Amino acid sequence: WHRIGLDIAVAVNISAQVLVDQSFTEQVMTALRRAGVPPQRLKLEVTESALMSDPATARAVLRELDTLGCEISIDDFGTGYSSLAYLADLPVSEVKIDRSFVSRMSAGSSERIIVNSTIDLAHHLQLRAVAEGVEDWSILPELEALGCDAAQGYAISHPLAGPDATRWL
Repeated sequence: WHRIGLDIAVAVNISAQVLVDQSFTEQVMTALRRAGVPPQRLKLEVTESALMSDPATARAVLRELDTLGCEISIDDFGTGYSSLAYLADLPVSEVKIDRSFVSRMSAGSSERIIVNSTIDLAHHLQLRAVAEGVEDWSILPELEALGCDAAQGYAISHPLAGPDATRWL
């Protein structure tokens, strides 16, 4: 996509094992160089639970990746048991609000309050808030009204193979 002029980032989920691998940053740099892709076009998604497996090493690896220029996203936010202090201390650019809250969001529900609070928290920390699991269009205006920065889910698009995604984009 970069070669044909589409200026988009590709998100890749990374596991707890990879997150604490001291050679991971070098592997990422090598892969980006080989592909001719700038680091800013790579978004690495980590879950709260992956961060908690070895917080000190995870923090160090994430800082290296951030210095390299990659974006870091906290995936499935709100489902783990991590301290909010870690969120303020990590070099992340966005939080992805877990589908379990987004899919059950309705006016006055506790899930809506959690989604709204998470969006506010993210914005106060100067992070983007992304809603996961948007399965029908009716929820998009509500997320927009709450100030959510982006959404993903089947309402927007089902998973697509590379050529189909290129046409969709």
